[in-house]
Amino acid sequence: MGRKFDIIDESGRIVLPAEVRKSMKWDANIKAEIWINPQQNEIVIRKHIVACVCCGKIKDLKAFDKKHICEVCQKKIAKI
Repeated sequence: MGRKFDIIDESGRIVLPAEVRKSMKWDANIKAEIWINPQQNEIVIRKHIVACVCCGKIKDLKAFDKKHICEVCQKKIAKI
C-alpha cells in the first residue's frame, strides 16, 4: 500500500503532493482524466493521453472537430 496523504482541502479540492507529482513526472498544468468507482469506494486519476477515438492508437493522429483519429481509421472511414 502507498503512503497516506492529506489531499482533500477544506474546499473539497484534491491536491496531489509535489512528491507524488514528481514521481509520476506530472507538471503543474497537465490535463487529467478522473473516474469515480462508487462500488469500490475509489477515485482514479490518470494523465490525459490523446488517442484515436476509434482504436485508441496514440501515433499518427489528426484532429477533427476536437477529436483525434489515426491514419488507419481515417482510411477505413473514407471507404464507407
